[in-house]
Amino acid sequence: MRKLSIGSDATLGSYRQLAAAVFGENSKAVAFLDEKISTSPNRENEEVRAPESQMLYALTNLNFQEASIKWRRLYGEKEKHV
Repeated sequence: MRKLSIGSDATLGSYRQLAAAVFGENSKAVAFLDEKISTSPNRENEEVRAPESQMLYALTNLNFQEASIKWRRLYGEKEKHV
């Protein structure tokens, strides 16, 4: 099994713990991982085969988009759809 740079196994559960610590329990990253865990046969022990850098980019991007939308709503700018 692959290992993360912090020494943990590269599993959905490990990424969920990281996402919750960095982005919070109510973040899109955690919701995404919870959904993947619920549909995985090995649940939180499912191995993640994607490189760590790609996973971190994807999880960060989910939360950046959410923060960007909230900022635009707060300051009255129109949302841009990408």
